[in-house]
Amino acid sequence: MAGRVSGVRSVLGVSPTEPDCFRTISDAIAAAGDGDVVSVRPGTYTEAVLLDREITLSGAGAAGEVRIESTGDPVLRLSAERATISGIVLVHSGGEVAVDLAGGVLHAEECVVSAGSGVAVAVRRGAELRARDCRIGNDAGAGLLAFDGGLAELQGCSLTSIATTAVVARAGGTPRLVDCVIADARGAVLVADRSTGVLEDCRVERIGGSAIVLEADSGLTATGTTVSDVDGVALLVGAGSEPVLRDCRVERTAAQGVVVVQGASAVLERVVVDAAGGYAVHVVEGASITLTDCEFRGSGHDGVLVADAGRAVLTRCAVVGGSDAGVVAEGGAEVEVSDTHVSDTSGAGLVARGGARLVVSGGSVRGCATGARWETGASGELVGCEVVDNLGDGVAVLTDEPVRVRGCRVERNRGTDLRGVLDDAPPAAPRPAVERERAAPRDRPGTGDGPAAGSRPGNAGRPGNADLEALLAELDSLVGLAGVKREVETLVRLHQMAERRAAAGLPSPPMGRHLVFAGSPGTGKTTVARLYGRILTALGVLRTGQLVEVSRADLVASVIGGTALKTTERFEAALGGVLFIDEAYTLAAPTGGNGPDFGREAIDTLVKLMEDHRDDVVVIVAGYTNDMRSFLAANPGLASRFSRTIEFTDYSSAELVTIVEGLCSGNQYRLEFETRAALHTYFTNLPRDAAFGNGRTARKVFEEMIGRQAYRLAEDDTATAVALTRLLPEDLGPLPGSAVGAGAGRVDEERVEELLGRLRGLVGLDEVKREVAGMVDLLASARQRQAAGLPVPSLSRHLIFAGPPGTGKTTVARLYGSLLTALGALAQGQVTEVSRADLVGEYVGHTARRTTEAFDRARGGVLFIDEAYTLSAAQGGGQDFGREAIDTLVKLMEDHRDEVVVIAAGYQREMDGFLAANPGLSSRFSHRVRFANYTPDELVTIMNQHAHAAGYECNGATVAALRAHFTAAPRGESFGNGRYARQVLDEAVTRHARRMRQLADPTVNDLCLLLPEDIPAPAAGGRG
Repeated sequence: MAGRVSGVRSVLGVSPTEPDCFRTISDAIAAAGDGDVVSVRPGTYTEAVLLDREITLSGAGAAGEVRIESTGDPVLRLSAERATISGIVLVHSGGEVAVDLAGGVLHAEECVVSAGSGVAVAVRRGAELRARDCRIGNDAGAGLLAFDGGLAELQGCSLTSIATTAVVARAGGTPRLVDCVIADARGAVLVADRSTGVLEDCRVERIGGSAIVLEADSGLTATGTTVSDVDGVALLVGAGSEPVLRDCRVERTAAQGVVVVQGASAVLERVVVDAAGGYAVHVVEGASITLTDCEFRGSGHDGVLVADAGRAVLTRCAVVGGSDAGVVAEGGAEVEVSDTHVSDTSGAGLVARGGARLVVSGGSVRGCATGARWETGASGELVGCEVVDNLGDGVAVLTDEPVRVRGCRVERNRGTDLRGVLDDAPPAAPRPAVERERAAPRDRPGTGDGPAAGSRPGNAGRPGNADLEALLAELDSLVGLAGVKREVETLVRLHQMAERRAAAGLPSPPMGRHLVFAGSPGTGKTTVARLYGRILTALGVLRTGQLVEVSRADLVASVIGGTALKTTERFEAALGGVLFIDEAYTLAAPTGGNGPDFGREAIDTLVKLMEDHRDDVVVIVAGYTNDMRSFLAANPGLASRFSRTIEFTDYSSAELVTIVEGLCSGNQYRLEFETRAALHTYFTNLPRDAAFGNGRTARKVFEEMIGRQAYRLAEDDTATAVALTRLLPEDLGPLPGSAVGAGAGRVDEERVEELLGRLRGLVGLDEVKREVAGMVDLLASARQRQAAGLPVPSLSRHLIFAGPPGTGKTTVARLYGSLLTALGALAQGQVTEVSRADLVGEYVGHTARRTTEAFDRARGGVLFIDEAYTLSAAQGGGQDFGREAIDTLVKLMEDHRDEVVVIAAGYQREMDGFLAANPGLSSRFSHRVRFANYTPDELVTIMNQHAHAAGYECNGATVAALRAHFTAAPRGESFGNGRYARQVLDEAVTRHARRMRQLADPTVNDLCLLLPEDIPAPAAGGRG
């Protein structure tokens, strides 16, 4: 096809129309050898490309004329040791990753990645990306993700129009960007989980949230980089991370310029922060920062604020202008300032308070509201500094702690030059760092897009008492929930009392507004949460009171780095109102895989956001009572933030009847007296199992009743308007599980015969066919007896499938489920296949939940447990969670005996041990279906069937060779039977293909006919 030799490398052409070219890129790659060039002509190629050899993939024509498009699967994957791609546009949507590098080194030049995916480019462990002059965009997720040790080096590239974060480094990933542009993204760079990043001569602009974020012991080196027009924080450093910035600029941020928290440390050299909306630099929570030759201009608040036992060293810096103080030390902070100049600030040039220590040497303070001020509890010294031409006092010492002022020039200040200063006072004795509580919230801007953390929202436009009374009346009108109403009213009175105490000059009582709503589904948790938000708005505690309802899927992403972004986005949407997290316990429940626990990441993010915005949002977490205890234990900060739990109890039968009456009233129906009594009896006898939905169940029953009434009156032309509104006892259906097969449908005799024919058509399995046909006859007879009004014998439809692997157990299970559906004994007949790994959890209680979830997926069909005996075989020396799964299954099989058929499969001998693991198993699995090994002739038939389906044929000699093969194959315990026959066919097809390659011009018959020499020798053990 289109190969021409160029030196020692071949060039293979790809074109949708040109002659002598491959039609797809994948075909060309398959034909290429290492070192070859695949030249792609202009056009759009819809395919997913795998670079599995060392080639160069080059786009011909002008830029943008070669496009590769894919939906779902990555548009480009790399598994070769190295490859090169240039001049190609890669377009992807509808999947997790657009370009996935799982190994090797990819060199990319002048390419474009246009994604609508979770991640545009993912670089995993052992892989490297070296990109030059490329463009990356993603309107649905992140840009570049380097994780698990992946390396990425971008030079002269642009990452624009990114829905979440442009560059994410996780779990040791290392991105390095040189002369790149990051613009129009939600976040610019996220470095976390002991990762490192490098920015050299880059531009970061128009960022919708925080621009550069470091967390979890990570590092970043940035030089010659400009960050501008940021809606959040320019640089946020947390959790032990250590960035270094040199010769960088930060311009026009809506919040702080630089924030360092959680014991992190940062080094800034020759960095300019201009026009920060909040503080230029903010250091809290025991963090530290070193600032050398830096300049901070026009901050919306203090220039540099160090609090909460933070530490800062400023050397040869300048703080110019700003809406508040220049340098502030508070809350036990330690700040050293040398040769630094502070000028023209709206507040004091230098301030220390709240147990902080501020030491100043050299430099100057001029043109500020006050020069330098030490307030109550602060200490420190001022040595060799000029304090001149300030608008108030020059130096004010308003503390009993020692403050040394020596060798300073203090003059021409409009207030008192030296207030409370004892010149040549003895130096303060060194004192250990002390953990102090955070000072009372000041009026400061927040760290993100939302309102200021610590502000008191709701002061303007507060609704009057009439609105509050109306909302409380609406709460009181809800059916039941007496305990819930009392708890909410208590919270309302606490807030009212707080206002009265504040008016009297008394401190407010401690109040935790975040709540746990514990209880079963359908008990009104969402309704009460929405009302609670509106009540807090009426009290003036919240600004807007909107309810943002989320679940695990709204907070947790499937790729590293996405969870924190998704959680923050949903949290910010709830600012001013209520964030309602339904089934919150699922965030703390392990997913069962071996990867990172993204649910825990969501919890950790929530805890931090709740602290940062503690006065501007109420978070309500909801779920089952026991599960919520596990949730609160998932993070040490949760229990302290959710100090109040409100229990939502199940509705009583009378309350459920009241709910149905309310639905009737709202839809112009009415319950007759006898119907109301029948409904009460129905709810009393209704099983309160996992499927019970309280108010949702009441609505479902109401909807079923009006459906039956419509069926009853559809052909009654004489029905009056009154009759159309009456619901009678006969409109109430039977309780679930009261018939042969809950949710049973009509019998489809034609379908039953078709399925039995397919069962009879299976190779071998004579005993299996007899057993299954006998079960079908029993169920058909039971339905006939029920229709005739005769007693129905108790039938166990659960089965044991005992036998070696590869004998058709799963195939027969699917047929059995379909047969039961056709007989009307099952609602759907789907087969849910599980094994030990799908049922057994990692800690006490986890197994019961996972087993229940798997069982629920099988409701209306068949639960097929492969290798079920592994549940009764103890794994290691710890807690035997397999036995817990068995115990849970036994109860579920009893509670839902008419909804699910359980088939447990495994080796004959091991299944005896499984049945002995619980006394209830033998009675529930009263039928055992034995699957025997296939005979050699049956295996020959199976292979012939597979071969025919694949377009191959076997002549007489080949059939004889197959029979000899299967006769000689060892029949060990792990013999694969039908799977082994399939493996033999695969090997025969491979050998046939090898033989065809040696023929110059094979005929159609040659291409289809398998010969004896294509049949391999028997495999040891016959594994399959």
